[in-house]
Amino acid sequence: MLKNKKLNTALSILGMVISIAIAYSVLVFINKDDPNVKETSASAETSEQGLMYDDLGDFIASNHTFYNETLGWGRDRKISWPKQRKQAEAIVNSLNKISSENEGLQQDLGSITNLAETVQSGDKDKDVLIKLHRYFHDLDIDYNDYKDTSDYFGVTEYKGEG
Repeated sequence: MLKNKKLNTALSILGMVISIAIAYSVLVFINKDDPNVKETSASAETSEQGLMYDDLGDFIASNHTFYNETLGWGRDRKISWPKQRKQAEAIVNSLNKISSENEGLQQDLGSITNLAETVQSGDKDKDVLIKLHRYFHDLDIDYNDYKDTSDYFGVTEYKGEG
């Protein structure tokens, strides 16, 4: 009988610990897009500081990461529009200084600029954000040789040529 009581107590404590861990995880997930919660990712710091990029590959990868973190895996159901507008502003500012001699890539950068300007203007069209994400996703694959996914949307003119 004493063994059963110790086992029941141990299982009860284990159950409480697991419940607390699950509750904490849920709270962290829910508050991830809360503007009052300070972000620690490099892409968030970049957009908050409005830093410019000297390297096109870094620009593409950083923005792809930003959109993965803010739109990917169902996060597009709870969009922080102020955060998206701030990122769009950083994109437009960066593209004022970044260009490419590759015609297809330059067309893509122009399309990204137009989409970012739409978001920056205050338009809350989720489809524009998704299209921006797809541009950065495909460019990350073609330009940076990103290999973390087999998804490809085919939205870019640039296809990895010089």
